[in-house]
Amino acid sequence: MLRKIFLGFFGLLTVLVVILFINAYRTSSRQIKVASIPTIDIPANAFEHLSKAITMRTISFAKNAKVDTNTFKALHQYLKSNFPLVHSQLKLEVINKLSLLYTWKGTNPKLKPALLTAHLDVVPIEKGTEQNWTHPPFAGNISDGYIWGRGALDDKMNALGMLEAVEYLLKKGYNPKRTILLAFGHDEEVSGYNGAKKIAENLMAKKIKLEYVLDEGLFILKGQMPGVEPPVAFVGVAEKGYANVKISVASPGGHSSRPTSETAVGILGQAIVNLETKQFDAAIDGATKEMMDCLTPEMGTAYKLAFANRWLFSPVIKKIMLAKPTTAAILRTTTAPTMLEGSPKTNVLPANPSAVVNLRLKPGETKAGILQHFKESIDDDRVKVEILPGEFNLPIAMSDLKSASFQNLQKTIRQLFPEALVAPALMVGGTDSKHFQKLTKNIYRFTPLNLPVREIDGFHGTNERVSKKSYQQLIRFYVQLVKNSD
Repeated sequence: MLRKIFLGFFGLLTVLVVILFINAYRTSSRQIKVASIPTIDIPANAFEHLSKAITMRTISFAKNAKVDTNTFKALHQYLKSNFPLVHSQLKLEVINKLSLLYTWKGTNPKLKPALLTAHLDVVPIEKGTEQNWTHPPFAGNISDGYIWGRGALDDKMNALGMLEAVEYLLKKGYNPKRTILLAFGHDEEVSGYNGAKKIAENLMAKKIKLEYVLDEGLFILKGQMPGVEPPVAFVGVAEKGYANVKISVASPGGHSSRPTSETAVGILGQAIVNLETKQFDAAIDGATKEMMDCLTPEMGTAYKLAFANRWLFSPVIKKIMLAKPTTAAILRTTTAPTMLEGSPKTNVLPANPSAVVNLRLKPGETKAGILQHFKESIDDDRVKVEILPGEFNLPIAMSDLKSASFQNLQKTIRQLFPEALVAPALMVGGTDSKHFQKLTKNIYRFTPLNLPVREIDGFHGTNERVSKKSYQQLIRFYVQLVKNSD
């Protein structure tokens, strides 16, 4: 009897193993093969152009803060002086005084325009960190093979790189078949409502429909996907939404010498702990599922077996990915307490302490679902929960991965970065691209840089920089993308 049970179990196990291997090895690579292209020489003054642009402090401090318009206008004038062919052969419109829209008219009016977008503003330097910079953040120093300063990665690099590419093509006498639009907003760092949104409204008023939009986004990174050895060019084909939720506790307040056994601050603190303990559910779906499907054929055997058989190994895969903040963010809506407010004085019990929790919303999230999650996680009726008005953006749905424009982008990446795999992915941050949803379904978020992971910390942080070699390749990418878009 035992022998029959053992043989039956062994037979089932054998069948299971066979199924796992069949699923793993029937997956075929989604990477397209492309012919190599000659390398083009980029003018040496491209580095100085970006360096000088970095010295101009086009800072966005807050949504309703006063803007230093003179600095932006000085940058506009600098661009005009240093990209003469762009400004003599393309149509330039200044949108809402500080944003720029360039139109490079194509020879075939039947082709819908392509829009390349970046932003001119940067975030401020956090007080007290200035001395931690290797080079002053607004000096634009060129040293040790890098261009240093705020905006070197986010996002003057892309704006200047696009202009360099168009200037190069104009010098070569290139005439595009497809109209190319360059859109540079001035307030992306505070959600782009006065910049990119106004540019989009301008295009809608002209009844223009776009073939695709390419905005800043994800990079070419190594070691970010378990089981994948080569670097991966992650292309953001969907974007998380954004919300700020305020939680607060009402109490009588009073003198700190007579605290109650459970204070309002204590109740609020426990609510925050509960939110961090009981996170939103993690799921492998949408753009994240597509990313895994795309990269599974490129994995080693053990990982390929697991990722090709997610019906069985999904819990294990989730556990691995939830262990790192970077990969956890693509599986679920994230909660990050960012602001706390309490007493105005050390010896006063606050009457209404509060916290703001910043959420980055997975596609499919709703206001009702957010409020329900907070209520269930906090599990305390004394804590008031409210989504702050004017600070809620729904997630952006996934673009069509079978479209000609996505295939064109994939082709261009493979031509310029042949060592990299290309995979769709979920963009966890917010970009100006959200304002162009009514103009096209094909929105991609990708910055053409093969970036060491350690340099990602430069975004909104200390020692932001881009290597000269990488910047040259970025310009070449935009040159080739314009050609391929024809």
